[in-house]
Amino acid sequence: MTCVSRSAKLSKRLAALLIAGSLTLTGCGMITSGGTYSLESPAGHYENGMPTATVWTGYPVGTSNYAEQAAVAEVLIKDYETQVRMIGSDTGLGRVTPLRTGQAQAARLSDEAFYAFEAKYEFVAEDWGPQDLRTFWTPPTTVTVGVADNSDIHTLQDLKGKRVPWMPANPSTQEKIIGILHYAGLSEDDVVKVPTSYSEQPDLYKNGGVDMVLFGAQSAAIIEASNQKPLRWIDFDGDAAALKRLQEYAPSVQIREFESAVGMGDEPVHGPTYSIQMTTYAEFSADETYAMVKSFDEAFPKYEKATATTKDWDMRRIDWMPVVLPHHDGTVRYLKEKGIWTPAHEERNQQLIRRGETLRQGWQEVVENTPEDRLKETWEQWKKDNAPHVPLEDGPSA
Repeated sequence: MTCVSRSAKLSKRLAALLIAGSLTLTGCGMITSGGTYSLESPAGHYENGMPTATVWTGYPVGTSNYAEQAAVAEVLIKDYETQVRMIGSDTGLGRVTPLRTGQAQAARLSDEAFYAFEAKYEFVAEDWGPQDLRTFWTPPTTVTVGVADNSDIHTLQDLKGKRVPWMPANPSTQEKIIGILHYAGLSEDDVVKVPTSYSEQPDLYKNGGVDMVLFGAQSAAIIEASNQKPLRWIDFDGDAAALKRLQEYAPSVQIREFESAVGMGDEPVHGPTYSIQMTTYAEFSADETYAMVKSFDEAFPKYEKATATTKDWDMRRIDWMPVVLPHHDGTVRYLKEKGIWTPAHEERNQQLIRRGETLRQGWQEVVENTPEDRLKETWEQWKKDNAPHVPLEDGPSA
């Protein structure tokens, strides 16, 4: 493994490049026969609680999420002497697996965090099942629909008959695409599906292989693509019913006004916004999580302007109400100190913790009594009957 150490000679560009690497064993973690998870940092800790080394998984190089993490990691390397290594993956399973095996201590996840928490899609397997995950930092991001500026696509309804990226290996993004089609009153059968991965979209767009992308609105890759083939963003102007159709597939999504370096006219544009959350297991050290969260907050002025989107790591821009996963105890401790954590936050957090406990207990029963070829169907029905997800709007008031 090649970790990045603090060095006076390390430039900002080099720091971002060196913390990318291939997957190798770095941590000390195990899953016991009883299913409980044990996770430790790969080295020791400083007196302030920060780890001397840590490994994060996340999205691959070229995405805005990777650039954000690299910027934050550089500050930890320089100011906290915490070695940081990042493992990028195009798939949700690829981002969660190193966390589960102990090869990483944190994962930057989208809806795959929700899928792993409740066992959905690729996590409906006997060796997976519901994972006891917690979020500890939840910056918002906008991943929305872009099209060629000279195209005849002006509304989401105009996607009918067009070539749309299709990513069955990445359910988090795939479900958002399906949800967006339903938001527009379309279905999967109304478009031409083009198999690809998330990070391949900009190149596919430049080469004329798709008619739209679903990508980070401020990512470097999409800015570069637009420089070669001008792009504009489609406004999401639907009503509450349209949003509800989208949330059936992507429960964490809200529609918000956003900014971008490309594709913007004179009028405000709205698109899907949700948290790409820093995630770990519930059993991970509350002291280390607290120290990490505190460092993210206190060091924010040093990385605020590092990329177009690191400003969203400002804890004052984050909506701390838990949505689909509970927050980690270390985060809750820090939010209480800052006067941010309210009784409503606590109520929602406990609601999600209880739901996770119910899911994990029910999973054991379902697995023991269900043939493997019927596991997915039986488990989905069990969840509907015993532990339905409660949307935030129906839960405790924010």
